[in-house]
Amino acid sequence: MITVHLNIQGISSPECIGVIKSALKQVKDIKNIHVDWESGRVQITRSLKQSDDLIHLINHSGYRASLDLDEA
Repeated sequence: MITVHLNIQGISSPECIGVIKSALKQVKDIKNIHVDWESGRVQITRSLKQSDDLIHLINHSGYRASLDLDEA
């Protein structure tokens, strides 16, 4: 399993976690999603070392996602 770390801009409340998780549920290989709304960081455990699809889905749901280079 691979852990992908993302930064997300636009998270303003705990309710945003549900929106982000709902967007990511489309990806079949995700095993775990942890969203820290206060820091704007997300950790996603999946079988592929890929983040483009995750970033696209989050951006499409109304937030601005990018790879967390501190954790890459």
